[in-house]
Amino acid sequence: MGIFLDNTSLELSVVITVLITIGYLYIKYIYSFWDRNNVKSLKPIFPFGNFSSVFFAKTSITDFVRDIYESTCGEDFIGLYAIFRPILFVRNSDLCRNILIKDFQSFHDRGVYVNEKKDPLSGHLFSLSGEKWKQLRAKLTPAFTSGRLKAMFQTLIDCGVNLEEFINVQADQGTEIEMRDLMARYTTTVIASVGFGIEEDSIVQPNAPFRMNGRKVFAPTLKNGLRNMLFLMAPKVAKMISLKTVDNDYEDFIFSMVKQSIDYREKSGIQRKDFIQLLLQLRNTGKVDYGDDWNFVSSKEDSKKLTIGEFAAQVHVFFLAGFETSSTLMSFCLYELAKNPHILKKVQEEIDQVIRRHDGKWTYDAVMEMKYLDSCLDETLRMYPPVPILNRECTEDYKIPGTSTIIKKGTAIFIPIIGLHYDPKFYSNPMDFQPERFTNGQVPTNTSCYLPFGDGPRICIGLRLGKLQARIGLATIVSKFNVHLGEKLKGAMPKYAPESIVPAPIGGLKMRVSRRKM
Repeated sequence: MGIFLDNTSLELSVVITVLITIGYLYIKYIYSFWDRNNVKSLKPIFPFGNFSSVFFAKTSITDFVRDIYESTCGEDFIGLYAIFRPILFVRNSDLCRNILIKDFQSFHDRGVYVNEKKDPLSGHLFSLSGEKWKQLRAKLTPAFTSGRLKAMFQTLIDCGVNLEEFINVQADQGTEIEMRDLMARYTTTVIASVGFGIEEDSIVQPNAPFRMNGRKVFAPTLKNGLRNMLFLMAPKVAKMISLKTVDNDYEDFIFSMVKQSIDYREKSGIQRKDFIQLLLQLRNTGKVDYGDDWNFVSSKEDSKKLTIGEFAAQVHVFFLAGFETSSTLMSFCLYELAKNPHILKKVQEEIDQVIRRHDGKWTYDAVMEMKYLDSCLDETLRMYPPVPILNRECTEDYKIPGTSTIIKKGTAIFIPIIGLHYDPKFYSNPMDFQPERFTNGQVPTNTSCYLPFGDGPRICIGLRLGKLQARIGLATIVSKFNVHLGEKLKGAMPKYAPESIVPAPIGGLKMRVSRRKM
C-alpha cells in the first residue's frame, strides 16, 4: 500500500512538473514575440505583461501611456504585452498618420472586444469591425451633418439656460461647485433631449435616471477599471470569460428606453428632431436621409434593417460618448480659464463682440464665430484628451516604411495620444495652456500629432456635436460669470483616479463662480 502511494505521488509530481515546464515554455515563447520579430520591447512580467500597474489600479492609463512615451524617447515604436497579447506602441507621428489615414486599409479595425450575442450593447459603431462597421458608419454619417446640428441647436440653448439659472444660485451662495460633475449633468441633460427626446433636467436633479446610469458606467471603481482594460487590451480573454461591458441594470435601462421609444413613435407617428428619430429612419428604411426630412416610414417587423440589439447598441454609445467626452472637455477648460484669468477675459470679450454683431441673439452662426473660444477648447483637448490612446489592429501584414519590420496581421496597435500631445517636438512649453497655438498656425497639420477625436475614416463621428454643446455650455457660463479655482486646486493638479479610463481627477474639479461685472 505504501509503495502504491509512493508511486502515485511520484507520478503526480512528474505530471505537475511537466505541466509547469510546458506552461513556463509557453509563456516564454509568447513573451518572445517581439524578439522573434526584431522589434525592441519592454520586459514583460507575468501575468499582465507590461500593464501590471494599470490592471492593479496603481497607475491611471493616462499616466501610464505618457510615462511609456516619455521613457522610450528616440524610438519610433516599441513592443509591449498586455497579458499575452503583443501590442505595438507607435511613437512616430508619420507612422501614426500612415496607420490612421494613408494605409487605413491595413488597419481598419480597432481590435477591441465585441460580443453581440452575450453582450448586445458591445456591438456599437466604436467597436465593430470590417464590412459591418463600414456599412453602419456610412449609414449613420448623415445623422451628424451641419443641418442636423442646426435643427438641434435650440434644444442646446434651452439646456444652457437651465445651467445658467443653476450657477446663478451657486454664485449667490459662494459655495464651491464640483465642475466635472455639473458639466456631466449638463451634457447628460443635452444628450437625453437631443438624443432621445426625453426632457430630464439632471442639472437640478442629479439623481435622475439618465445621470444615475451614466455615472455608474464611468465610476472610477476597480470593477469598471478591470473590465475596461480587458475590453481594450485583451478582447480574447474578455470573450473567453463572457465579459459584460456594462452592468445588467444599465443594459435593462437602455433596452427599456429604446423599446418604449420605438413602440410609442411607430404607433403615434410622432416626429422629433433627435437621434432616436434618425435611428428609426435607418431601422425602417435602411438609410438616414441627408435632407431635412426627419420622418420615417413604418415597416413590418420582418423587414427591419436593424435589430433591437443593434439599435440599442448605437443608442448606448451615443449616450455615453455624448455626455462624457464633452463634460470632460468643458470642466478642464473651465479649470484652465480659472488658472488663466487673462485668457478668460479674452474669451469673454470675444463672446460680447460676437453677440453684439448678431443683435444680441444667440444663433448657430454666432456660436460658430467664437473662434478664440474654439481655440481654448482645442488646447484643452490637447492637454486633456478624453481618451489617452487610440486602438487599431493590423488587418494584413504591413511593412513599416523605411524599415525591414513587418507588422503581422492581428497585431494590436496603440497610438499614444497623450504622449504626442505633450511632446515638445510638436508643442513648445507643452505644460502651458496656450490657445494661440490654434490661431496662429503653430500646430503641425501634416502629421498626426493632434488626435483628441482620432483621425482618418474612424475619426469620432459625433465630434462636431460634442464641440457644439461644449461651446454653448462654456459660452453660457463665462459670458455671465467668472470662474475661480477652489482651495484644493490652487496647488498642483490633482492626480487621476487609477481605475478610470477617462481623465478623472481624484476629488474632482471644485471651483467657485462670481457674477461678471458687465
